[in-house]
This record gives sequence, structure tokens and C-alpha cells, in this order.
Amino acid sequence: MVLHPGYRRLPREIWQEFLHQTARTNPPAARRMALLSLLWSESFLSRQALIARVEALSGVGCFGKHPLLTFARDIKFVRDVLKAAGHQLRYSRRTEQPGYYIPGRPLLDPHLVKVIHAAVDEVNPEQVAIYARLTPAQRMHQGASLSDYLRQQAARLIMRENPEIDEAEANREALRRMYRSER
Repeated sequence: MVLHPGYRRLPREIWQEFLHQTARTNPPAARRMALLSLLWSESFLSRQALIARVEALSGVGCFGKHPLLTFARDIKFVRDVLKAAGHQLRYSRRTEQPGYYIPGRPLLDPHLVKVIHAAVDEVNPEQVAIYARLTPAQRMHQGASLSDYLRQQAARLIMRENPEIDEAEANREALRRMYRSER
């Protein structure tokens, strides 16, 4: 397939929407794109870690009835894509650093490193000290409150995407997505 040379100049938001549309209509492509982006961003991830991370992005069970076989096919596809682009995908068996990696890529993508440093810089030592003084019950309450808030936000988003459903159905769908269980 030959692409028009102008595709490289498309704005990032158009590429993102293209990928979202592709993910909705072509789950294997979405799964493989998730694998490729994880492998490009982080080095030395194991098969189990990659499967878990892709499922977190694309949905539990996205590898189907035979996840190891599907993963093997996906890794071959990703390896071929990288090779065509002048890169290699390798697997390290060293005990101190096992897993998949792309030679020449850093352990963590520089953008990820910046995001992590920014998050750490925002941590206030006074807040950490206050949190350390909380009782286990207070910490549990704080975690449950956050969970409730996230579920409410997810339900609002579901209702915005599906105006025909009511709040109760949106809450059930949010819980199903959060816990990956059937209704």
C-alpha cells in the first residue's frame, strides 16, 4: 500500500482520531498499536507485563481465547513493523534485566521521564507527612472516596456518549468497565 506523502503533515489530533476509529473497528490493530507504543516507550517488559498492560489499554480478554498464541502473532507483526522502519525488537534473558527491548532506545522514553519527574516535583513533603499520620481507616475512606469520584466521572462520560441511557445504567456500565465483570 502506498500512502500519499502528505499524510506526514496531518495534525496530531487527526492521527489520534484515526487511531481511535481504527481501534473501534479493528481490535487487532488497536492491540498491536498498544504493544508497539509500550515497547517504544519502555524497555525490558516481559510477556506477562505486556499482556497485562495491553489489556489495561484495550480491554481484558482482548487477546481472545488463546492469548499466548495471539501475543506471539502480535509480537511477530510488531517485529516486522520495526524491522521495516529500521529497528529491531529483541528479548533479553539476563536475570538482572529480562524482557523485550528495542536496541538503542532508552529504558524509559524521555517524555515519560519528564512526566514522572514533573509528578514527583509536585509532591509536597508536608502532604506526605500528613498522609503518613492518617489511620488505616482514614486512608481506606480516602481511597473509597476517590474510587466513588472516578466512578461518577466515568458514568457522566458514558451518559455523554450514550444520551439514551439513564444514570443508573451509566453507573452499572461504569462499574462493569472498572471491574471488568458482566452485569
